[in-house]
Amino acid sequence: MTEQAFPIVDTHQHVDPWPLPGRWGGIELNVRLNQLRGIDIAIISSGQAIVHDMVEGNARLAEALEGYPQLYGYVTVNPTVLELSRKELERYADNPKFVGVKIHTHYSGCPLGDPRLDLMLELLEEWGKPLLLHTWGKTAISHLDTLAQRHPSLPILVAHAGGDAWRDAIAIAQKRPNLYLDFVCSTPYAGSIARGLRILGAKRIVFGTDATLFDPLYMKSIYDHTPMTPEERRLIMGGNALRIFGLDPSP
Repeated sequence: MTEQAFPIVDTHQHVDPWPLPGRWGGIELNVRLNQLRGIDIAIISSGQAIVHDMVEGNARLAEALEGYPQLYGYVTVNPTVLELSRKELERYADNPKFVGVKIHTHYSGCPLGDPRLDLMLELLEEWGKPLLLHTWGKTAISHLDTLAQRHPSLPILVAHAGGDAWRDAIAIAQKRPNLYLDFVCSTPYAGSIARGLRILGAKRIVFGTDATLFDPLYMKSIYDHTPMTPEERRLIMGGNALRIFGLDPSP
């Protein structure tokens, strides 16, 4: 743990290359960046699983996480291949390193309004672990409202907080207590975190950085410069994630 009085938990990291410009490496790059930026615990999804090969990417992530008590993983699933996704959930159900599920609505080819996503969320409710769900734009957020209402027992981390529709995401989260906003974004929207904090309260916001697509310092500095009380900062920067994922604060 860092010198802070509380652990910092990054709920949105990746490992392995993406089809985007960036700095790529194996799990060692996550570890190095986390050490440099004072991140104590990270939850990671596989870029390979999201973009290229779900099964192989999840397997490589499972292997990479071994030996790193401060790192956990998301099982990546794809609603367009429901049965294969079910098998992936079964494969990692008893693996304590996998504490959640990742769905990328763009790379999976399954937007939020697709009925297959609704079926996938039914499975995830049964699996019983939180979902990190890629969201972007007003249309996606309108469908998120329906999905959150239909699956109230599933904790959903709203990755990117809807992107340019972050105001809509905050408004939807007011109605749906199972939604938690992750404001990570390549372009910061002025006042978004402060508005979310004011309207939703600190218990509904989680810290994510999109590492290793970006250096964690980018998002961490935005949170560092957002005014909040010490208790609000403790919750947002780690306390909420520890509660939502059931993590040990001192791995």
